[in-house]
Amino acid sequence: MGAQPEASEVAHVIQPDGYVASSKDDVDVNRPHVDLDASAVIQTDLTQNEMNLSATHESPQETSSTIIADGESQLPEPSLPIWLADEFGDELNELLPIALRHIKAKRGGDLLGIIMPAAAYDARSKRRGKHFILVIIKGEEQSAQWIRVKRQLIDISYRGQKGLEEELQTSLHLPSFLRKARVLFERDGIASKILDVATRRFRQGPPYPSVNEKISLKAECYHWLGKMQEATDHPDRARYLLPTFLDQVVFSWFRLRGLWHVSAAEELQFILVRDKLFGQGLRDVLNENDTGKQIEMAKRLATYVLKDVPWPVRID
Repeated sequence: MGAQPEASEVAHVIQPDGYVASSKDDVDVNRPHVDLDASAVIQTDLTQNEMNLSATHESPQETSSTIIADGESQLPEPSLPIWLADEFGDELNELLPIALRHIKAKRGGDLLGIIMPAAAYDARSKRRGKHFILVIIKGEEQSAQWIRVKRQLIDISYRGQKGLEEELQTSLHLPSFLRKARVLFERDGIASKILDVATRRFRQGPPYPSVNEKISLKAECYHWLGKMQEATDHPDRARYLLPTFLDQVVFSWFRLRGLWHVSAAEELQFILVRDKLFGQGLRDVLNENDTGKQIEMAKRLATYVLKDVPWPVRID
């Protein structure tokens, strides 16, 4: 590059019209020259940015860890209301709060109510009845889910409010099934209203079966009886089919006498009080170990319960 001229040799520049001189226009030509190193400036900026980023990242980490620790220490233990805990045993008092927390977390947005029918001892199978929870939700969904809490299985049924109310008017099982149910959770009193509808429906009694329904009941009972008779040479298969036949013949007994089907805990005692012969026959079948004798007893039960029901009309 060529040599720069002295400041005294620089000619004056003609200023435009209207220009007003200012003290800021004067340049100090005697100020020492500063040599700018571009790499040094960039390195300084990068160092400063790294320090800022480091400070920014360290602060949120310390805050979040404190919040998590406090949150874990303040989580409440799940529990039932006192008025419900007094009705249930120790087992349900441990299971239900966990199950309710699961249901609320899964269906909290459209949850309207949670109902639990009375869990009962199954007198025929000689085991504790399964735990069942009815969940009322918005919409028309109808689904089921099994969950395991500790060592127990719980059957959860999700039903839409409108569909459940319509089914209550015609169902042969829901009114008696919900007669002794308890409301575990509800919004706007919807679960309580459904239980009130079930109670009124139960007091009205079941509809009387038509002739065609009676014939259908008889055909269903003898269908399963025939399956058992075909499995005479296979005792294990016959014993496997026996509970299905007993369920059908007991249901037929309730329908033909115009009675609501009761829970498994009350079933055998209910029948013994009103029909001792049939109740004793059920007990004998359950206590018998010989498969051949069980099949003969089952045939006598079907004949006794369905003796007044005609066979289907033959058209051949």
